[in-house]
Amino acid sequence: MASLTDPFEGIFDNRRRLAASVVVLLALAVVPFTTTPYITDIVFTGLVFVMLGVSWNLIAGYAGQISLGHHAFFGLGAFVSAWLTTPARANLPEAIQSPALLAIAVGALVAGLLALVLGPILFRLTGHYFAIGTLAVAAIIQLVLLDQRRFSGGSTGYYVQNNLGDSATFLLMLAATVLVVLVTYAIVNSRSGLGMRAIHDDEDAASSLGVNPLRYKMIAFVVSAAMAGLAGGFYAQFTLYVNPDSTLGVPWMVDTLVVVVLGGMGTMVGPLVGAGLFLSLDTVLRETAGEFATTIEGALIIIFIIFVPGGLYKLLSDRYGSDDAVEGDATAEQAE
Repeated sequence: MASLTDPFEGIFDNRRRLAASVVVLLALAVVPFTTTPYITDIVFTGLVFVMLGVSWNLIAGYAGQISLGHHAFFGLGAFVSAWLTTPARANLPEAIQSPALLAIAVGALVAGLLALVLGPILFRLTGHYFAIGTLAVAAIIQLVLLDQRRFSGGSTGYYVQNNLGDSATFLLMLAATVLVVLVTYAIVNSRSGLGMRAIHDDEDAASSLGVNPLRYKMIAFVVSAAMAGLAGGFYAQFTLYVNPDSTLGVPWMVDTLVVVVLGGMGTMVGPLVGAGLFLSLDTVLRETAGEFATTIEGALIIIFIIFVPGGLYKLLSDRYGSDDAVEGDATAEQAE
């Protein structure tokens, strides 16, 4: 149940869950110092999926607006941060060269501003047409960047330089992921979150009761886009390479959707669980099944969706009767 007076109500009450979260965070924080670069890369990718999953879950799982162009904001945030830390490669003025953290923040801001501009236009569409419209916007941005080789490097890509090391970028990404989860939790448990759930359940009924659907759709759209841009900025500064084909590619959208569906759509914990499950599945299959990994993943995901439509989090939490799981169950049933 949402609280309008304390948006963080309940998150710190369960001491066992809080202690487990702290242990997990500490374990993640030492990954760059105690493991190999390969494992660090895998865990970093997992954090990217968490951030993308949580942000997409806000617009799709809570506000009920299925955007298929989320990867556009991720890619835009990546390129903006790349341009600001390495402007010379795009023949941009050296005066705009910025520290990596500032560049990442500006990337998130630009992604949010793009959503603010496009939102009123895209939300004239509904249902499948909105999904197609967001996918078209992502395709247009990708084609423009592919065509503008001066700014993107075209199919060759764009190499990034920054003043941060891999370990520092990893730790900052971990802190940003925690911040994104907390901000999303606060929004979901605020008046805005109630508005999103109302238009998700029945937009016409919510509107008749005085809820402004466009307002809450825009809040979810802009915030989720900024979060995706933030993930993109960190991705660019960690990998030190962006490419319109890969960074703005549809596979990021598909992977994000799979993370949320596997974990549990419309729940806070679902994307966290889904990211861990998807990344583990992907890593193991690529090591053992080689070129058949993607095919096996697809088959397993279809089977999972058919037999566990509410997601893994619902399956695990049914015996405990978590409120979050109940909400997720309701959302899953409505999605069906």
